[in-house]
Amino acid sequence: MKKFDWKKYIYKIVVVILIIFFVGGVGLGAANILAIEGVREIYTPEEPLTKLPETNEEIIAYANSVIAKALEEKPRTELSEGYSIDEDSISNSLDNSRLNAAAKMAVGEIEEKVESGYESKTADYSESAAPFLNGILQLNAGDIESVDFKRMYYKCSMCTDSVDYDDFNEKCPKCGNMNSLELRYSDNYEITLHIKPDSDSFNNSAFPKTEKLESVFAENANATSYYTFKYLEKEIKEADIFIKVNRLTDKIEALRFETLADNTLSLNFGDEYSELNDVSVGYSAKDTASYSFTWPGVKLNTNEKTIELGSTEVLKATLTCDDPVKYDVVWSSSDEDTVTVDEEGYLKTHKQFGDSVITAKFVFNGKEYSDTCLIHVGVPAEGVDLNHGKLKMKTGGSQTLVAKFDPSDTTNTKCYWFTDNEKVAKIDKSGKVTATGKGKTTVYVITDDGNYYSSCKVEVTD
Repeated sequence: MKKFDWKKYIYKIVVVILIIFFVGGVGLGAANILAIEGVREIYTPEEPLTKLPETNEEIIAYANSVIAKALEEKPRTELSEGYSIDEDSISNSLDNSRLNAAAKMAVGEIEEKVESGYESKTADYSESAAPFLNGILQLNAGDIESVDFKRMYYKCSMCTDSVDYDDFNEKCPKCGNMNSLELRYSDNYEITLHIKPDSDSFNNSAFPKTEKLESVFAENANATSYYTFKYLEKEIKEADIFIKVNRLTDKIEALRFETLADNTLSLNFGDEYSELNDVSVGYSAKDTASYSFTWPGVKLNTNEKTIELGSTEVLKATLTCDDPVKYDVVWSSSDEDTVTVDEEGYLKTHKQFGDSVITAKFVFNGKEYSDTCLIHVGVPAEGVDLNHGKLKMKTGGSQTLVAKFDPSDTTNTKCYWFTDNEKVAKIDKSGKVTATGKGKTTVYVITDDGNYYSSCKVEVTD
């Protein structure tokens, strides 16, 4: 039997091995390209704990239920009252600028004296706020003039900046990108009830009445001696109730009663100012009674984070309770083969890539509170670029863009593609750009990890 000559075939064997490595490399590259394919995730808001109240009756019932919840569960509750005069609204019947100037100088003193008659009140954790918080809003649905219900905002998918719902524009005010603002639902309901000032609901509810206002002006007149206070007429122009509630937990965060009134002072001047005789001074003032609610809990500084294999990082837990220093936080990891956490929140990765849920919890007044953070152990993205910055195409043509991650060994290579104008060019989940009509547009890629993005300008001709 003839002996096999290795030397004769060694060249061919090396070539085959190189081909295998090459094909494997191409396959790996293709796999990486496939891994970065994606489309923009469809945003799905978290469901509220209670169905969205729609009618006035439902809103009143909902408001009363969250107030009742606060009275029952006893978060820290604070009441503060305020009185503010709009200086620009001050006017007098004589149209005398010197008199107006004197009135404006006295405003600060009047505000201070009115507010000195108010009393701030606090019920600490587990203490009842019932002595100063009316458990039921005495409202009739027919007495509500209108309702402002704020629960949505816009978030830029490019720079992740938030934009108020009423300030919507096709262009993001921060980064300037077109059509990048996406509708989001806030964790909070912000409800403003505009109450008819002449209604039973206004008279029976906890609106501040400034009952001592006349006596304050009378005392101030006596102190100055050059005029006497005759009477005060007060016309309520607006009466609002503001409620802020976490819609995911039905925990009320703020309750405010606010009135705006036009006031007319009748004053009689004497002595060297006797030529002024009777003078009417008008001004607008806002009166508020504000309740704030602080619920116990724990909050981590982030709820999702990518960290590198072999690194050590730390999570910070903020406790909301009477004395955070007194309470111990208990930390745990759902997968200690991937990452462990010590008693101070320091994270330590181990030998493998993967995900682990870190939980921080503590016990306060017999109840356990917790928060979590999803940790991705891998190589975090630091940026992304496209293989083309500009494309010139003809209608019906197509080209494929490839996302290049920085660093190249980024482990989470998921990304999303979209276009400013689908009438000019569409882009699919693999980065394939298809020219649909004459014009110019911009297509984008956004990384799932870190929200880094890159863009390519597309010009389509006939």
